[in-house]
Amino acid sequence: MFTAIKYYIKTIPFLFKHGLAKFLLFPFIITLLVIWGGASATTFATDWLTAMMHQWLDGYSWLPEWAAWLQEVIYWLVWIVFKIVLYFTLSFVGGSMILLLMSPVLTFLSEKVAEALGAKVEPFDLLQFLNDLLRAAGLAISNGAIQLLLSFACFLIGFIPVVGVAAPFLLFAVNAYYFGFNFIDYTLEHHRFNAKQSNQFVWKKKLKALGFGSPFTLWLLIPFIGSITSGFVAVIATVATTLYLEEKKAAEMANNRIEPNITPQ
Repeated sequence: MFTAIKYYIKTIPFLFKHGLAKFLLFPFIITLLVIWGGASATTFATDWLTAMMHQWLDGYSWLPEWAAWLQEVIYWLVWIVFKIVLYFTLSFVGGSMILLLMSPVLTFLSEKVAEALGAKVEPFDLLQFLNDLLRAAGLAISNGAIQLLLSFACFLIGFIPVVGVAAPFLLFAVNAYYFGFNFIDYTLEHHRFNAKQSNQFVWKKKLKALGFGSPFTLWLLIPFIGSITSGFVAVIATVATTLYLEEKKAAEMANNRIEPNITPQ
């Protein structure tokens, strides 16, 4: 994790030095869209549910004088409940949602970081771009499902006497690994690693995945604020991970000892 922190510290100066600070606008825009979408969804759900309840109440002739007051109370109670649901949804899964939505941007950012370091980057190709989107979606679904299952397993372990003490640490490690996987994969993607090669590479570098995913995971532990601002931390994590991988690859090439599964495919 100390290596990760060292590269995280390098990130902001690197972004400004190479004209990449504009990428910090994307998490701001995407976060606003997520909040707006969540607020719109809860408003729609509130209006729909209260309209259904109003129809039900209107069917009772014994409510004519105070039905309007009751309906208003119901509306605001439903509104409050849905806003609380939105708050907890954004608190617990908002970070993952924002990270998923930002994946194409973070892949492109990783390419720009590699380019700034002098690495060879393939020119844009629409067919390859669409293929990369499908690849990223497949990995996100499979890794997300595994991450969810392992997180649930850690939750269950928490109920086992004595052993349950380790559950929070296991849960943190699972999430840090898979978040770190994402940040590493943004680099592997533009080096044309397929999903299987990416899984093999990240598993081989699992301690690095844990290291680079840990700061992001720690940030998500901050209630609500962590999730809402996670897009900015994702930008920093992506740049930090790319810097590490590209510098390590350059050093290995200089020493003529690059490993087969590290070279671009």
